[in-house]
Amino acid sequence: MGRPRKFHDDEVLARATDLFWRDGVDNVSIRDLELALELKAPSIYRRFTSKECLLDECLDRYIALSVGGRIRHLLEAAEQPLDGLREFFTSVLEPHPGETDLRGCLLTNTAGRHMMASSGTRQTIEGGFHTIERAFRCQLERAQQAGHLHDAADPEALAQVLLLSFQGLLVLARSGAADLSRTIDATFDAFIAI
Repeated sequence: MGRPRKFHDDEVLARATDLFWRDGVDNVSIRDLELALELKAPSIYRRFTSKECLLDECLDRYIALSVGGRIRHLLEAAEQPLDGLREFFTSVLEPHPGETDLRGCLLTNTAGRHMMASSGTRQTIEGGFHTIERAFRCQLERAQQAGHLHDAADPEALAQVLLLSFQGLLVLARSGAADLSRTIDATFDAFIAI
């Protein structure tokens, strides 16, 4: 009988996600994973087959917990749909508790930096972006039904525009660009005028 697992997969995934998110996928080696996970490489490969498979599981977990949690907390719970969207945007301008630097979004960071992404990883990232876009579209439809968005507006097209704006915001915020709150305000002022 083998030794009991030191950590459950959920804790391993949480630690690996944190490492990928903080340092960037391309900067994380198997040795880095060994140290962060307190597991030897053979154990990592036995549990996850490859670094790529581990990354895919981390991305799935991130989409379910981080992206899904933010959608539920900031969008679905918002009384005013456009206010919820604005808060979703402005929330990325604040560092995680206990940190001084902005992490950005694991999906955006990985899509922009991961050189050798497998088709599975690309599909996972794309699925995460679609999750965000769908949530934006639902908020815009709610805003339209409440009379806060013109009847002729196309929520699907506007959700795509918002996703593009959001991805740009994440990149600019992580790079240290200043005064992004004004840009967010201008974006949503334009939406109210539509």
